[in-house]
Amino acid sequence: TSIETGGNGEIAAVVTDQGRISTGAVICCAGAWSGQIGQMAGSAGVELPVTPYRRQIVVTEPVPDLPPGLPMTIDFSSTFYFHSEGPGLLVGMSDPDKEPGFNLERTDAWLPRLTDAMAVRAPRLLDYGLATGWAGLYEVTPDHNALIGEAPGPGRFLYATGFSGHGFLMGPAVGEVVRDLYLGREPFVDVSPFDVRRFAGDRIRPEINLV
Repeated sequence: TSIETGGNGEIAAVVTDQGRISTGAVICCAGAWSGQIGQMAGSAGVELPVTPYRRQIVVTEPVPDLPPGLPMTIDFSSTFYFHSEGPGLLVGMSDPDKEPGFNLERTDAWLPRLTDAMAVRAPRLLDYGLATGWAGLYEVTPDHNALIGEAPGPGRFLYATGFSGHGFLMGPAVGEVVRDLYLGREPFVDVSPFDVRRFAGDRIRPEINLV
């Protein structure tokens, strides 16, 4: 609910609905809520440009004879994707009409766009009904890449957030990286391009992928 700092600006504690916990460091992994957590850090706060967007998915009824090890499949032209989920398939796609916010209400407004994409890329899926579904939040940054690093200043505020849909894939490696950042060790991979300060002024994010 808040982050306490001392007179020198160093982090002293976090306050939760379960009580106060003394600590000299905070690691923000709060997903869609990271922006609010960042604002709690010190008098000026830490600007974490993470915007929440609702994303809905559905799960089909059982689909007979699904091949074992069916990979996650994405149609990048429409963002339609699917992968195995129990005896059926988990199906989803992005919604260009979405508005930012913490709305978790399920609606059917996006389903016509989904079925149109299915008709083009996986028409047999239209033969199966929908068993269930849910809505969740994506944590999106301006360039759709993660924020990983430590904020400058006297207080130790580290962050790993804003994965924009890639967090589950990157989670194991990011866990090791954040551990090393906290311990003051050199991570096994250079994460400096993910520093939040890449969005400051006219700073250009360095390109580290060479083809």
